[in-house]
Amino acid sequence: MRFFTALIIGLCLHVALWASSDEADLPDATRAELDARVVRIYDGDTIEVYLGPNHPETICGTRLSRYERVRLLGIDAPELSLSEYYAQEAKYHLFRLIAHRSVRLEVVCDTERDGYGRLLAYVYVRRGGRWIFVNGELVRSGAADLLFVGTERYEEYLRDLWVEAVANRRGMWGRYPGVITVADLYTEPLKYVLEGVTIRVRVEGLEASWDGMKILCEGGFRLFIPAERLQRFEDSGLLKRIVAGAEMEISGVLLWTPTGPMIELWGPPQIHRIEGA
Repeated sequence: MRFFTALIIGLCLHVALWASSDEADLPDATRAELDARVVRIYDGDTIEVYLGPNHPETICGTRLSRYERVRLLGIDAPELSLSEYYAQEAKYHLFRLIAHRSVRLEVVCDTERDGYGRLLAYVYVRRGGRWIFVNGELVRSGAADLLFVGTERYEEYLRDLWVEAVANRRGMWGRYPGVITVADLYTEPLKYVLEGVTIRVRVEGLEASWDGMKILCEGGFRLFIPAERLQRFEDSGLLKRIVAGAEMEISGVLLWTPTGPMIELWGPPQIHRIEGA
């Protein structure tokens, strides 16, 4: 029951995101040209489907077989073969969504297969009288990260779902709950690398560059807003509040670069609080 309650909430959030974006950039099951039945779930982002005896011979110039191994496009779930954190949960989430169900596959031309020969596709499943965009649901629930290769039709849409998941520490991003400090990072640096964290920092200054905005913080910690996302922060009114002396509480994925720890901010929901100056 909890699963389906979360699914309904997710669908409502999807509708809100769809309403605020360009329709050409939104998932649409009518673009899916292949009907299939799921026969196996390998892990959180790879499945096997049966296209049937009368399937199209080709799509986007690539030949199709009756059975196809499909990698969900635009996402990357934890590796089950490497026993990565949240791998079992990610597979189970995908299993609950589509196991042994009929689905539709949307293949993007010029991004038909990966290096392992797997068909790359956006997957849709019909539940409760409506189509669910499976790739997006996995990202929104924190069961998958982003992985963009080649032509990505729904990159911005998936990115917004990723911001929502990270900001709310869902699924794989909630391994270490609570709020940490920069001092905590230096005490156990390997513990938090590539994990979702919520951190409290004090701003020391801002530094604009061609690729975005660096927010310099205490202890050599940095926040970075990519240039293509700056307008979102300006429109929200948050950017003008980020000044030297302000204290911020933010959520994101911790990166450790040659110059120290850093978190990228891809959307205003990642900023929970800004106080003082």
